[in-house]
Amino acid sequence: MLSAQLQKFDRCFEKHNFNELNNLDSRMLDYTTKLFKQNNKNPSPIFFDVGCNAGSFVKVLQYNGYVRNIHCFEPHPKLSDVVIEKYPQVKMNKICLTDNIGTIDINIPLWSVGLSSIINRPVFKKLESEGQEIMILNVNTDTIDNYCQQNAIDSIDFLKIDVEGAEKIVFDGAKKMLEAQKIKMGLFEVGETLKDANTTEKEICDILERCGYSIFKKIPDNYLFHL
Repeated sequence: MLSAQLQKFDRCFEKHNFNELNNLDSRMLDYTTKLFKQNNKNPSPIFFDVGCNAGSFVKVLQYNGYVRNIHCFEPHPKLSDVVIEKYPQVKMNKICLTDNIGTIDINIPLWSVGLSSIINRPVFKKLESEGQEIMILNVNTDTIDNYCQQNAIDSIDFLKIDVEGAEKIVFDGAKKMLEAQKIKMGLFEVGETLKDANTTEKEICDILERCGYSIFKKIPDNYLFHL
């Protein structure tokens, strides 16, 4: 049964090949990375890519000269394997970052893998009505706070979060790092995905601003936060 399910995940490139997925949001990510580069003073920065998908952020980072200290989080079994094959320098974690340590079900569309989420989004019913299967995979979870403690990571220089509505859940799991201002800069998605999760961009901004961060809102569908 599990083997048959895993074979279905291999079909993720049937409608959009790896190169297409590997270039998603590349201009926006390149713009953001260049902003980071202008302000970064750490010669060996640490990056977290939460919701790595097909590695478009990793591609942009390497194009800008950042090759090491990249921690990726992508539970899709095929995408994570292909990314680590193409970018062997990254540390790939086939888990979901949430607000607790345990397991969780993630909804993964057969082809529209960029919409995968632990939130049961209305778009999944639409995709099913169009003939696309939504697969459910139970995966391990961790928090940013615990992951950093377990891996002796004192600070994160840049945190990118694109998890289709679960962004606040990820931030809730980074409470200690945020309060100590151990996360220097980051990017998170906003929009209808947050509404699907019964949360708002204001809730996330309030968390960040209470911890002393400023919010830059001029990036399409994303907010940049920084100290």
